[in-house]
Amino acid sequence: MDRNNVNRPQDQSSHSSRRGFIKASATAGAASLLTGTAASANASPMSGKKLRVGAMAVGAMSFWPYSWGDLMSPAAPHFNQGSAGTSLLNMEISHVWDINFGEAQKFAAVVGAKAVRNYDDMVGEVDGVAFGGYNEIPWQHKLARPYIEAGIPTFLNRPFAYCLRDIDEILELASKHGTPIMATDLYEHIHGTSSLKSSLKNVGEIECVHSTCLASDYPAIFHTPYMMLKIFGADIRNVSIITDDPLKSTYLAGNYLYNGWDGQKPFMCTLTKTSGDLYTFTVTGTDGIETSRLTQLADRQDDLLTHHLPILVDMQRTFEGTSHEPFDNIRRKTEIFLTGFYSSIERGGAPVDVGSVPVDWRAHPAEPRWIDDSMFKP
Repeated sequence: MDRNNVNRPQDQSSHSSRRGFIKASATAGAASLLTGTAASANASPMSGKKLRVGAMAVGAMSFWPYSWGDLMSPAAPHFNQGSAGTSLLNMEISHVWDINFGEAQKFAAVVGAKAVRNYDDMVGEVDGVAFGGYNEIPWQHKLARPYIEAGIPTFLNRPFAYCLRDIDEILELASKHGTPIMATDLYEHIHGTSSLKSSLKNVGEIECVHSTCLASDYPAIFHTPYMMLKIFGADIRNVSIITDDPLKSTYLAGNYLYNGWDGQKPFMCTLTKTSGDLYTFTVTGTDGIETSRLTQLADRQDDLLTHHLPILVDMQRTFEGTSHEPFDNIRRKTEIFLTGFYSSIERGGAPVDVGSVPVDWRAHPAEPRWIDDSMFKP
């Protein structure tokens, strides 16, 4: 067994997209993904111009007022207990949209941007768009369509889609138009994830994994499943989510059965909701134990730099014209998320095989009337 590579994320193209959006390279950002001409060509690190970012969904349950606004607009009045205090990124918020125009105006006034009334009004005006809200995700594929069609790099907020048909639509459209896409959770980018992954060579053959996460529900705040996929890969056989309510959980546990690989037998990864640390991970193997932990940070600036800045750095790279990872990875992450939701809602928490959820099955949104479908153009 090559322990230096035992936990390398598996090539997901053989078991993810049923259509095969891209013959994915194992290397995120490889030229075979997408490197088509994007709107961001007008701004680059060498041009002296900052990337113009369209902030989508800035109201309730959004990262924009929670952290991104403070990091991307450090000179503006603070949204949430402070900012980094200096410009760290080559991006600026130029335009703002929210389903509630009043929220867009309020946010735009703070950062010195232009609020727009229609969701597609930023086409041709920005170098990238980023969805920060949670309640909009069931309609994210429709909101993103005009930007993807225009080749504008797009960040999709997790859990990316509530139906496999929706994520298929986004990825097929992006592939057709050569549009860079990023769809990640902030825990995929933090130092603890890459550090734990590099330490797995010390545990030998994995016997079990246990993690805790400060969470209140399955779809919005349960971040560790995405961290798990970044560390161990996505070759998962089945998923079960046990909770009293996936949208407002008193208790919540996710069980993910990994298939294993050469030199690694199948193993279980169990993730549970707690009220303490932001996350903990314990990996037990034949040769030892490795752990990782992120406590709640008392200092707001430390929290911004440690917890929230890394995802924006990779977002900037995407807006400069390179997709963050193969599209098949995005599809696979969405499929695993929806398998868990299906387990909870349709099977009472029983294990469900990844790949068995009907492509048109739709998970329950937290706010089913958040957006009126009549606003979308035919």
